[in-house]
Amino acid sequence: MNIDDQISLFDNNSDTAMYKHKLILEKIKNELINFGLTKSQAKVFIYLGKYGSKTASEISKALQLPRTETYHLVNSLQSMGLVVAELSHPTQYTAMEMNKAISTLVKQEQARIDTLANKEESLSEMWRAIPFFAVETDESKSEKMQLLHGAGPTTNKIKEMINSSTDDFKIFGSVADLLRMYHSDVFDWVDESPTNLKMVVSPLNNTPEFLSEIDSGKVRAMPSNSENKCFLINDKKEVLIFMRNATHPTRQIFAWWSDSETLVDMMNSFFELSWEKGESLY
Repeated sequence: MNIDDQISLFDNNSDTAMYKHKLILEKIKNELINFGLTKSQAKVFIYLGKYGSKTASEISKALQLPRTETYHLVNSLQSMGLVVAELSHPTQYTAMEMNKAISTLVKQEQARIDTLANKEESLSEMWRAIPFFAVETDESKSEKMQLLHGAGPTTNKIKEMINSSTDDFKIFGSVADLLRMYHSDVFDWVDESPTNLKMVVSPLNNTPEFLSEIDSGKVRAMPSNSENKCFLINDKKEVLIFMRNATHPTRQIFAWWSDSETLVDMMNSFFELSWEKGESLY
């Protein structure tokens, strides 16, 4: 196989036989970038993984990369544990198997997260040691809002709300929303807190098994269809509204948090009205 054939894996027209492979390789390359590789590192790794051991010169020619940059790329991939150098002259480089490479990247990312987590206490102590110079004003006490994209930030915000809750925690949502919260341990956090749970499910055609684990006096079902609505209220002081909940076609979570007194009162009134109109599960 000549160099032109090798380049065609990454650069070919839609009317060639290699095009279907290019689409798959583009997806793999993008996933590797998500794991922290650069675009060029991903291309070198894929090239070595599919064409076997190659010298830096061969990699440079096949991928049309400057030779100095190629040496930097293979060395960086070696340091990440994704490529090994063979004792030969000239030196040849071989890519790890994909499953081993991904496992290595995951372990490295976990180690980085653990290192950052261990620094939390020391950084907090250093932060508290510095005086607070801001002057308290009426403006600093203004109402706040926060946009949350994705399951991670949204779930973390819900946990913060539950941890600060002392009186009541109200949840309105569809079965799909509540099931997602159940699998995220939201109800376990509520059980461990001093707050009282009140929950309205809308609509409820069939009672899922996980709801049977919750005290029936804490749950009401709405006969009408409001499955596109989902929100949480904490102690009548803050509210989290899902702009895209579990029933949204994209399945992508997008939520809006606020401590606006007007908004909280409005959503609380809606919840209490729904609670009054709701029916007991059993």
